[in-house]
Amino acid sequence: MTVGYELTDTVATLTMDDGKVNVLGLAMQAALNEALDRAEADEVKALVLAGNGRVFSGGFDLEVFQSGDKEKSLQMLSGGFELAARLLSFRAPVVMAATGPAIAMGGFLLLAGDHLVGQPKTRCQAIEVAIGMTMPYAALEIMKYRLTPAAYQRANALATTFTGDAAIAAGWLDEIVEADRVVARAQEFAAEAAKTIHTRAHRDSKLKARGDVLKGIRAGIESLPTEFTLL
Repeated sequence: MTVGYELTDTVATLTMDDGKVNVLGLAMQAALNEALDRAEADEVKALVLAGNGRVFSGGFDLEVFQSGDKEKSLQMLSGGFELAARLLSFRAPVVMAATGPAIAMGGFLLLAGDHLVGQPKTRCQAIEVAIGMTMPYAALEIMKYRLTPAAYQRANALATTFTGDAAIAAGWLDEIVEADRVVARAQEFAAEAAKTIHTRAHRDSKLKARGDVLKGIRAGIESLPTEFTLL
């Protein structure tokens, strides 16, 4: 099982763990969507998305890109950004537990949460330009929405790595706790949100606030077949 599911009262904790770096290939995407379906069916009032003890997520599966299978690559790209959009518009508060590095699509997924908890060594990086990949529009929309203008430009053009206080100042994280406390702290925050936040008002309000970014992500997903020929 690549995504664990734990329900405590009205808080669901989804834990990504492929035994390695939690690449967001088609299998992981399917497992995450299945877990989100389950959380919706359980009518949770808050959601925690966590990585394993090694990493939050290392991003897309590079082996798929390297295989030369364009159809599968496009499916993986669009699926990753669809997942980010789903989290950005999820009915209940989403708390991210960045147990370790959040790289490329792993970082974009991190930014799709409502509250982002990390540890001192959580490394946040959009690595695309460092590996010869032009940044997709959908990824830019997510970063532009969450990061400060200066951090957005550095992340996009320079593949800058953000950790510690710099990650908080940039918008990659909201708080940092000791490594062994990341998941527990995310669950504490989620439990408090579940008690104090009105679910419908929460969802309706964030959909209003995120309307433009969601439209931008959708446009970016639709442009991927054209973009991908240039990546």
